[in-house]
Amino acid sequence: MSKERILDAARTEVIRGGFRFSMNDLSKQLGMSTKTVYEFFSSKEDLLKDLLDASLAEIVQKEQQLMSNSSLSIPSKLRQALVMLPDDLGMFDLQRLSELQRYYPAVWSQLDRFIASHWDEIRQLIHTGQASGELRSFDTDVFVQVYIGGLYRLMEQPAKGSWNGSTLSAALQEMVDMLLEGVLPKEGS
Repeated sequence: MSKERILDAARTEVIRGGFRFSMNDLSKQLGMSTKTVYEFFSSKEDLLKDLLDASLAEIVQKEQQLMSNSSLSIPSKLRQALVMLPDDLGMFDLQRLSELQRYYPAVWSQLDRFIASHWDEIRQLIHTGQASGELRSFDTDVFVQVYIGGLYRLMEQPAKGSWNGSTLSAALQEMVDMLLEGVLPKEGS
């Protein structure tokens, strides 16, 4: 039995029904004792932290690949970086994020710290784009705060029942379009 196998089974449980599965449910799915699962993870919260770590590491890796892609323009890199999510969106579904915040505040706090602090690459990209003229001059700190504020509001909406099944990916695309393109028609249109 490996830690990765347990994490894969937990990921499947999150996708299937959210965070309400028990360690006992997980052990049954894996055909092992609950005690064995607890040998790898001392608690469900520790398991979820590792699951989140894997998703965040994937985002960091994808961002590094994006930033090193010399065939993309700075605006393209910025747009893609701002809507980047892990391939496995199980934990990043809007309803799941609401559950995570409510029932697992320590895991939510880990995600919150990542969202608030993971901006060095994007800030550098913006500064490079401003210096080259590919981006207009604007206050990067305000931009980052508007994005973070918008992201948090998007993540709060499922609890209020107002997203009608929209995915985080679709909502992020819409938000980033507004941030980068504005809402007014282009001149001459």
